[in-house]
Amino acid sequence: MRRPGTHRYPGRGRFGRRRDGTATVAQDERVKQACAYLRLLLLRPGDYRDRWAGEDGHDPAEIDHGAVAAVLSAAGTPTDPETVRRALTGVDLSPVVLDSFVGAFGLSARHASRLREVLRGTEATRVITGDALGPAELYRHSGPPGYETLALHEMHTLGPDGRPAEHQTIQVIRSTVDRLESYPYRFDTDELSVEVTRGGKVGQRIYRVSDTLYAVDIVLDRPLARGQSSLMQLHSTFFYDSPPPTEFRRGLARATRDVSIWVTFHPQRLPSNVWAASWDGLDDSRIISREPAELDDQRSVNRRFDVVERAIVGFCWDW
Repeated sequence: MRRPGTHRYPGRGRFGRRRDGTATVAQDERVKQACAYLRLLLLRPGDYRDRWAGEDGHDPAEIDHGAVAAVLSAAGTPTDPETVRRALTGVDLSPVVLDSFVGAFGLSARHASRLREVLRGTEATRVITGDALGPAELYRHSGPPGYETLALHEMHTLGPDGRPAEHQTIQVIRSTVDRLESYPYRFDTDELSVEVTRGGKVGQRIYRVSDTLYAVDIVLDRPLARGQSSLMQLHSTFFYDSPPPTEFRRGLARATRDVSIWVTFHPQRLPSNVWAASWDGLDDSRIISREPAELDDQRSVNRRFDVVERAIVGFCWDW
């Protein structure tokens, strides 16, 4: 994981106002956000990166603008490295140039749609980078959560390099306060995009909650009164520049019924062993129990819990 503040990516956003008074993402921030997401996709190991970096197994830290320009030109859009540099550094990324990237790199329909929505100024998706974080000492310490989780389903997908690639969370929450407007979404990397596909939008401020965890608030579509519930669905795309621990785990302090966790491995990187496990904490933790788990025909392991309370559960594996 990169340290906060060491990135060359664009920083936090600015927002304007429509004539009706509602917020709209400023044009320069739209470009920066779309640029950051496009860079993330092109740097992450996989087919997109292989198109400009080759398949020799090396792990480039930065994008070669000339190599990207060659891919665009070969696909029928003559492009020079300076145009690529301007696009990927957030200076100038027009819809036409974005379309050329989509076609030349064969971006999936979901990735292409998300990029176009970000460029148009959606508030449902936010690209998070180290530059958007405050100083390390400015952790946010909050009191008891204003909600409880009624159901939780986590689907974690690893890429061809064995690093986390994408994650989907489906969660039913119920307010325990008179007015719940948002709740934190936590993650262990400072390079990812977060998209709320149902139930709210991504907040503007990214902050740290511990030495290893970051968070952004998910702003609900409508505030919840005490006892009201909402179905939330989030999708994250990750970029790790160094391998994280070979595990996925989820901590739950309050009693939560109907919890399921899925981890799916890439066919190019299958584990030698997988265990369902539990841990004794979040930071500097140790495994306190584990049992063997078997991959199914979709290269996945899964586990369902009727109730989880004050526990950290998930999977760990060896390559």
